[in-house]
This record gives sequence, C-alpha cells and structure tokens, in this order.
Amino acid sequence: MMLNEGGNVFKQDDTTPITQRIATADVQPTIDWLNSTFGFKFVDEDMLGTTGKKNKPDGSFEENSSGDIDLNVDSRELPKEEIIAKLTAWCQKQGIPDLEIMNKGRTFTQGWVANAGLQVHFRTPIRGDVKNGFVQTDFMLTDNPALQRGAKRGGTETFTGADRAVLLSSLARGRGYKFSPTKGVVDPNNGDAVVANDWDEIAEILLGKGARETDTHTVEQMLAKLKGDPNYEQLIGPWKETMAKAGKEVPEAQVESLADKQLDRIKQLSGSLLNRSVMISGAFNK
Repeated sequence: MMLNEGGNVFKQDDTTPITQRIATADVQPTIDWLNSTFGFKFVDEDMLGTTGKKNKPDGSFEENSSGDIDLNVDSRELPKEEIIAKLTAWCQKQGIPDLEIMNKGRTFTQGWVANAGLQVHFRTPIRGDVKNGFVQTDFMLTDNPALQRGAKRGGTETFTGADRAVLLSSLARGRGYKFSPTKGVVDPNNGDAVVANDWDEIAEILLGKGARETDTHTVEQMLAKLKGDPNYEQLIGPWKETMAKAGKEVPEAQVESLADKQLDRIKQLSGSLLNRSVMISGAFNK
C-alpha cells in the first residue's frame, strides 16, 4: 500500500488517499496535459526534486515513480489566484459542484483544489484521464525560482534530497546563520534578514571561498568541497547525528580534513629530509 501512495492532501477519509504515485513515464504526458488544458508553460527545469527523474528499470515501482508532481512557479508571472481560478473553472466544466471543488482544512479533504499558503495542490488526472487515477500536483510558488529550484534538488542513491536539505541547514547553523528554502541564507540575529539568496553566494558562505552553485548539487559534492575546512566536524556534526539516526553512515575516508593534509605534508617533508640525509651521509662515506 505504501508504494502506491502519493501526496496526501486529498483523502476519502483520514487513512484513504485519493491520489497515488505516478510512474516516471507518465509524468511528462501529465504535465503536457496541464500545459495544454490550462495554458501553463512548465518545462523540464520547472520539475522540482526527483519529479520525472527516477528511472531505474531493474528497480521497484518506487524507484521508477514520484509521490507527486512538484512544479516550480514564479508567482510574479503566475499568481496563486490565477492558478486557483483556472483549476476551479476546469472543475466546474466537469460538472463538479462548487462546494466540492476546494478542500476545507481537515473538515473536507475530498476536493480537487487545496490552497496551502505558498502552495496550491491539484488532484490531477494522470495523463489527463480520470480512468488512470490521480496524482497530486503541487504548484510551489516563489518570487525566486532559481533559489527554490536549488533548494528542492533531488538526491543520490546514498543521500536523498531531504538529507541534502538537512546538511544545508547544518552548515548554515555552523556559520552562524539559518538556511531557508524560500529566502536563502538568513541572519537569525537580525530578524532573519536575507544574507544571500543567490546560489553562488550561498555556496561561498556555506562551503568556503571559491565554492560555486554547482558544488551544492549533492551531499557528496558539498562534503568534497568542505575538505580542508578546520571546522569540518563541527559544521557537519548535527547532520551526521541525523544520518546516524536514519541508519546512514558517513565514511570518514570520504573526506580528508585539513589536519590530515598537514600530517601528510609533514610525512612527505620528513621523508624528503631523511632521504637527503642518507644521500649526504653516503657521499661522505665514499
């Protein structure tokens, strides 16, 4: 049952979801239907996280499907009110009674549209046909699509997108800041004032001088970029604790600390000096 469940905003009752997971092969056709039906213009880069990207032919259905469709929405170009109006108009054309279109908190969850702050949820027919069942589409609104796209990246086989989000937060706290997926790096000592909301700037703050946006794409890339930081263990400490609770190990050999580098350098110099002494001694003994 768990493998078939998707987003859980729309439910028959407290335990029975109306929506389901969507196979990777069905994601693009469903987005094409949304675009053609409602006049949207969503493209591949608007699919957040692992939406439409999980593809492991020799794996399980879960490894070849998404729990929902997460779409990056620039609220300056497509306001929430416009999305709700278009979805509502479609529902009315389908003969759905007005009182059954919108979810109403926990009292009515069998609707088709749900207004949830910076998100709008839609009970979407897979491939545009109700006979295929429904997937939950999340229209995720932001006035900084590039920031949200970076904040909602998917993960790797070892560390998920959620693991990456925890690492971003851990690094931000270690630097004296907080990380917000909607605002960027903020200063908690100054009313959460935005310090950086551009990913190149965020990378330098969290990972160190010279880091760029591409260094933040995965947990593995961030750990690699942090090599040599004298505060490495403190920076990733909270994240490591979270990983340990989840049964995930962070191989120490995966990261070479500054101390390790200095020790290696000392060994190299010691070896060079020893070899030089031997050579000199040999010359005198001739």
